[in-house]
Amino acid sequence: MSPAEIGAHVRKKIYQFSDARRQRDWAEVPLESSAFFPRLPGPAAAPALLREALQRDVADILNGRWKAFGYLEIKVDDPPQWQTDYLAGKDLTTNESAFNLNHRELPGGADIKMIWELSRWHQLARLAQAAYVLDDARAAQTCVRWLKDWVTHNPPYGGWNWTSALEAGMRLIQFTWIDALLAPQGLAWGYEAELKRLRHEILPAHVWFTWRHKSFGSSANNHLLGELAGLILATVRWPALAQWGAPLNTLQRRWEHEVLAQFAEDGGTREQALNYQLFSWEFCWHSRAALLSSAKKISPPVEDRLSTAARFFWEVQARRDPWDYGDSDNAFATPFFVTEQTALLEWRDWLRGSAASSALEYWLGDPPIFTPRLGLGQPLLTVAAHEWWIYRETGMAICESGFWWLRWDLSPLGYLSTAAHGHLDALHLSIWFKGVAMIIDPGTGAYYADEKFRSWLASPKAHNGPCPVGEEYPKRLGPFLWAEHHPHPTWKASKSAASGLNGLVSELPLPAGVLRRCITRLGTGDAWQVDDEFEPKAGAQDEFTVRWQFAPGSWIKQVNERKFSLHRADVSVMIQLSPDWTELVLVENGGEQGLRPGVANEFEGVVSPAFRTTVFAPYLKLTARPGKKPCVFRTTFLVSEPS
Repeated sequence: MSPAEIGAHVRKKIYQFSDARRQRDWAEVPLESSAFFPRLPGPAAAPALLREALQRDVADILNGRWKAFGYLEIKVDDPPQWQTDYLAGKDLTTNESAFNLNHRELPGGADIKMIWELSRWHQLARLAQAAYVLDDARAAQTCVRWLKDWVTHNPPYGGWNWTSALEAGMRLIQFTWIDALLAPQGLAWGYEAELKRLRHEILPAHVWFTWRHKSFGSSANNHLLGELAGLILATVRWPALAQWGAPLNTLQRRWEHEVLAQFAEDGGTREQALNYQLFSWEFCWHSRAALLSSAKKISPPVEDRLSTAARFFWEVQARRDPWDYGDSDNAFATPFFVTEQTALLEWRDWLRGSAASSALEYWLGDPPIFTPRLGLGQPLLTVAAHEWWIYRETGMAICESGFWWLRWDLSPLGYLSTAAHGHLDALHLSIWFKGVAMIIDPGTGAYYADEKFRSWLASPKAHNGPCPVGEEYPKRLGPFLWAEHHPHPTWKASKSAASGLNGLVSELPLPAGVLRRCITRLGTGDAWQVDDEFEPKAGAQDEFTVRWQFAPGSWIKQVNERKFSLHRADVSVMIQLSPDWTELVLVENGGEQGLRPGVANEFEGVVSPAFRTTVFAPYLKLTARPGKKPCVFRTTFLVSEPS
């Protein structure tokens, strides 16, 4: 930890001590809203699909049928119990100072993310959208009533919803939009005075808290971008809030610095977590729109970086059937999509400009201008190697060839000293065939509810790169803390002297030795050949494993001792294994069905398609014990038998 970060921690403690004891008159500053942001489209211009979705969502929300993280169905009270984990069934309501609460350790399997999710106010924003687009008075009045209830049960800096500056920043984003959507009908529908009072009860306390307790040092990842976004949006709409936070010029300087710091020059987020790529970018697009509306100019390097970050997401995310890498909690900033189920495709279509009259186009306007257009030609900021495109700084490699789409992780561990959202997934290969995910990344699980399972999903054993026996490196010290970074994997193009085939080789040096994986496109049979190797240092064991994790819903037929047919969603590929693998174990349905009996690790085969969701999926575990003889440890994925 640097001296500057140590000083920031000391300052944080001083702020906490002061804010826990001092009472402020938040109503002393008049809050007159500007007409600059957000600029709302006319209700009549709303697409039919959005109107239909809002009608459904209002009915569900008012009847307590909410979706956490956009997909996880929970039953919520009226008004919601704002400090309850509805999934675990734990009401943890407290007025204790938030500065004395440890949100990382909650009882009874509760997870702070589930509590925070309610107070990101996504459902309230959806009600406000329906009030504006559908002229729905009941939706508006319920939104205001629930905001009043939230203020009553979550006084400034007391309880679980004041334990994170990011959560306060996200509420500022939602409330900026909610206020703009509800204000036009406030007098006619009878809540104008209440909305005015809510501005004073919500905004100054949130701005003060978000600015003073913003993330810093090794915690300054997507959190800081979200905090700055909330501050920028609120300050643009209510300029007097600068008294409680910071002048807009100061906020813009900090934001522009973070855009360039957190997105690499090739566009990828340095957190090495794909869902946070879009999450962080969405915060930035909000901030940009707000700043432009108040006649601020965005520096050209920041404009370019935002464009490359959007391009990276569009190129690296699977076209459909997505599986993210790194931590993924399915977070989004504001529900501007039609439905949660189609949100990813909506974002991709909007970015490419192929979604006329979409919900995102309605709320956000035109997407960035890309030159060349997305999807035309080679990905712009990559290095070409045979059929691969490699993002040199972020370290992801993608390949689209025929019906195959592959994503190969050649990345560093993560961002700053803690590498908070990174996984030990270097050399992991994910494979899609005909748009169907076949070989997957195992996912995230939860952040705090099950520490052992989360550690497993972040480990090299949960991924399919060659994994040596022995101690894991680097060590995981906590939910968001690694002892150090592993080296950045290297790569080079190769050509086999024997076969003349072109391949790509990547190496990852570790204290115990060097991991090596070579991927080659075979010219016959429309196939991909994966050769794995571990070169141990003197005295280290040479044994290693490779575990091919299949997607949920897969089923596997064993054709012969070393050939398997993998099936999912009416798509199938063949898997051929070389004879040098010492052990082959196919595991289906939670029980072993392989060449030897045994008991699998308790977490093996359990994957997380989305945050707080787990399911068992089949896998094939291979063990290599090279010994002294030359060995080839190979897995080949084929569409048909090679000729």
